[in-house]
Amino acid sequence: MRDMKPLLILLFTSMTSLIAIAEVITMDLTTATDITSNPITYCSNYGNGYYDCTDVWDSTYNDSGICQFIYTNNARFMLSHLPSMNSYGGQSWEGFTLSKVSQDTANVFGCAANGGLKGIGTPYVIGYFSEWVTESQGYSSNIILFDQEYYPEYVYICQNSNTKEAITNGNIFNARAFTKDDTLALIINGLNKYLEETETIVYYLAIDGDRNNDWAKIPLTTLGKISGLSFRMTTTDTGQFGANTPMYFALDGLTISTDQPTNIQTTLNSSNALNRRITFIDSHLMIVHGGHLYTLLGQLVK
Repeated sequence: MRDMKPLLILLFTSMTSLIAIAEVITMDLTTATDITSNPITYCSNYGNGYYDCTDVWDSTYNDSGICQFIYTNNARFMLSHLPSMNSYGGQSWEGFTLSKVSQDTANVFGCAANGGLKGIGTPYVIGYFSEWVTESQGYSSNIILFDQEYYPEYVYICQNSNTKEAITNGNIFNARAFTKDDTLALIINGLNKYLEETETIVYYLAIDGDRNNDWAKIPLTTLGKISGLSFRMTTTDTGQFGANTPMYFALDGLTISTDQPTNIQTTLNSSNALNRRITFIDSHLMIVHGGHLYTLLGQLVK
């Protein structure tokens, strides 16, 4: 009888060669460009105080069309910048920008970690969520689009320096210092191919007196296969014109995959992730923590 072993080995080798190996892609900010493929450059010795742009993308206040998105990884990732396309003469911006600010002062372009995941002075993303722009245009001021559909794996989030100062000491414009009853939430939604928001993940930058002070890894696997992400923020410190808390956050290490992860996590596993138990109460999805009840937007239910 003919020996079938070599044939079986050949067949097995051929079949395995047809199996696609999952591609895992992590956002690389050193590859960042504008729409013309010109590399991102950073300011030197520009501005002062809260809005010091030293070591910040030098087109942060540029509202021209070529700066409407930041591209990384050969346009695998596209980060929205100034979606309103109006900087009011170089005085305003929203969406995302890039920063290498290495001091945790009250600068709106700084973060509590003094740098990105790779260390002090390395680049990271600063997001500024604009309630007004979001309401006026019908979608979030802060979106990250992919070049095709992917399975998101995780992202790292850190407290912004200006926001940290506001919730700690309350001396930023109309903001007040947070108490244990205050919350600051970052709401992350998946975007389908029609750019409609799908599943939701809520991460608390502040809750029950706890505050994020470093990079926290936020699993995104429950969002499923998507075409992008949207980010919104909510705070319990509000006034006549909306949020009093500065609505900034820092982001780095966004990682996506061509294949669905085998172990889908339904909770946030990080010492800084401020995890919460999610439950249904009276047909409403609510979050229970520390004896308190919160809505998904981070608002305390009395």
